Amino acid sequence: MGRGEGRDAPLDRVLPPGQRWRSEPELMHYGPVPRPRPDRWAFTVGGSTATGQEHVFDWSDLARLPVHEIVADMHCATRWSALDQRWAGPRAADVLELAPPAADVRYVLVFAEFGYAANLQVDDLLSARTLLATHMNGEPLPHERGAPMRLIVPHLYTWKGPKWVRGWNYLTDGSAELGFWEQRGYHRRGDAWRQERYAYQEDGPRPGEPVG
Repeated sequence: MGRGEGRDAPLDRVLPPGQRWRSEPELMHYGPVPRPRPDRWAFTVGGSTATGQEHVFDWSDLARLPVHEIVADMHCATRWSALDQRWAGPRAADVLELAPPAADVRYVLVFAEFGYAANLQVDDLLSARTLLATHMNGEPLPHERGAPMRLIVPHLYTWKGPKWVRGWNYLTDGSAELGFWEQRGYHRRGDAWRQERYAYQEDGPRPGEPVG
């Protein structure tokens, strides 16, 4: 077994179906770790915004938002779960309030460094437990874990919470743009408790499928 890996969760805990417990989250990401460039850092909200205009926030803008802390498990689609990680940072919902979507928006494409992106529903961002985390387990977020900021959506698989997050675009069509893993056959929702790993599990036709 790898470091921190176990067969079962503690007896008083319930894991999503098909998951195995780890005492600490595995370090996983696609591509290199980006170099810190605080002078160039910005968080951009675009797509179908309520005003029709793109919103750009610098670090000081987001630092003024209230900081919240949650304790949440991490669930990876590769079937490991790490229990009771402590995260702190502003709520994603607070950024939606600063830069709201148009009335017909139901989806977002969250993007990060090096072109990585993930599809989510707006309701997932509105959850009180969805954070733009800047701290992990009482310490500033390590760079290899996504510093200066990563998205944490506890009820979804971890690929839905990009490290090195840089913003999102509002979408009216959930099939219009697909993220990195969604383009490669992964689920557009990714609910860990429903085992939504792969696109073939989705209801209705997938992008590009003929109807009728």
